[in-house]
Amino acid sequence: MSHFPTTSRSDRTSPHVKATVRETSAAEVWEEIEAERQAVERRTARLRAMRLAKRA
Repeated sequence: MSHFPTTSRSDRTSPHVKATVRETSAAEVWEEIEAERQAVERRTARLRAMRLAKRA
């Protein structure tokens, strides 16, 4: 058996605080994804330029 209460009263975090935490977490994840996407785009552009230079 669990020693922790299982009723909804055990979580006293307000819905507003929970929503704020979710929004903050989502924004941080979005920023990381965007940074990775930009890094991939830069690398792709460099590789494309190298390939074109090799052909010339």
